[in-house]
Amino acid sequence: MSPDELLAEIQATFPKIEMPSRRELRFHSDGCSQCAYLSEYLDERRNQHVDGAMIRYMHQEMCCLSSKGWAWALPHYLPFCLTPEAEYNQMETEFLIYNLGPSEEHRDEQRIRLSALTRPQIRCLALFLDWLGMHPKWSEYCPEDIERALQFVRECDT
Repeated sequence: MSPDELLAEIQATFPKIEMPSRRELRFHSDGCSQCAYLSEYLDERRNQHVDGAMIRYMHQEMCCLSSKGWAWALPHYLPFCLTPEAEYNQMETEFLIYNLGPSEEHRDEQRIRLSALTRPQIRCLALFLDWLGMHPKWSEYCPEDIERALQFVRECDT
């Protein structure tokens, strides 16, 4: 599958939705400062174009996003991972792989984060991970992480 074909599939499967409220963006309670920082940052940029800078801010804090936050972010995040900017930085794609392949102790939380996605969206995440598994750079750099993420995402499709 070419990057253009994958992008078309992502765009067809992940329509852009309105950003949830600041509170709805958070995974953890109001007492979690990490979630508060991320939701405040995103809320201040509400109605702005989601660009590489915003994705880079989110990439290390995806665990702070709720299921509604993930449903809002992925239609922006996944296409970004296919851009030359993401190919250059690589961190955003790498951290997404790690988030989609959580350790055993974080699997339940990550399942909750993905719970607002539809079955076709979960399958599209698997397609994205399959594509990464065949990508010259990613297949060499972190094949075990991609495989763990793929296994987890497929388990979420049941």
